[in-house]
Amino acid sequence: MIDPQHPVRRRGADAGQGVPPLSADLAPSRRVLIVIVALVAADVVWFALIAEDVLEGGGLVSHDQSVLTWFVDHRTDWLVSAARFVSTVGGFVSLLIVAAVGGLWLWRRRVHVVLAAAPLVSLVLGSLASTVTKAWFGRDRPPVSVHATTVTLAAFPSGHATDAAAFFLAASLTLSLTVARRRSTQLVFIGAGLVLAVLVGVSRLVLAVHWLSDVVAGWALGSAIAMTVVVALWYAVTRTKEPADRPDRAA
Repeated sequence: MIDPQHPVRRRGADAGQGVPPLSADLAPSRRVLIVIVALVAADVVWFALIAEDVLEGGGLVSHDQSVLTWFVDHRTDWLVSAARFVSTVGGFVSLLIVAAVGGLWLWRRRVHVVLAAAPLVSLVLGSLASTVTKAWFGRDRPPVSVHATTVTLAAFPSGHATDAAAFFLAASLTLSLTVARRRSTQLVFIGAGLVLAVLVGVSRLVLAVHWLSDVVAGWALGSAIAMTVVVALWYAVTRTKEPADRPDRAA
C-alpha cells in the first residue's frame, strides 16, 4: 500500500503535477560534484596560502595592521555592542543549539537523519579543525589594549569565522536540498548563509580580537568543510536508497 503522507511518494505525485522535485531526492550530478570539488580545492589553496603568509609574512598578512587600525578608529559604542551580540549568536554554543534544533526539525519533516545532521556535523568538524590549527600555529592576537571583548586561545584561524562558515553554509545548502524546490529559493538560502557567515567574521574585526587574515582563513576553512560534508552526505543518502524509495519508482 502506498502511504500518501510519505514524503517520497508525495513528492513523486507533486512532480507529476508540475511541482519541481526536491534536490535531495536525486543524487548529485557529475557537474555538481565537479563544481563542489573545484570550490573546495580553491578554499583549501586559499587557506594554505594565508597560512604560508602567517609563517613567512607578506601577502594578506601585510594588510592586517592597517585593517585592524581602520576598524578600531571607526568603531562606535553601538557598533561594538552589535558586534558582541553577533559574536555571541555566532559562537559555537549558540550554533550548536541551533544545529541540533534545526536537525530535529528537518528529521520530523521526514528528511533523512544523515542529511538532517549535516549542519551539526559540519559545525563540529569546523570547530575541531580550527582548534587544532590554532594550537599548531600559536599566532598572537592583536594587542589586548584594543580588544573589545575577552578572548582565549590563539588567533589563527578565527574560530568564530570558521564555525560560522561551516554551520551557515552547511545549513543553507541543506535547506536548499531538502526544503527549496525552485532555484531562486535555493539561491536565497545560500545567499543568506553567506551573509550571516560574513557578519560573524566582521564582528571579530570590529571587536579587534582577530587579524584580517585570521578571519579570511576561517571563512575558507569553514566553507571547505561545509561543502564537503553536505555533498558527501547527500551523495551517500541518495546512493544507498532502496530502489522502491526513489522518486522515479514512486511516480
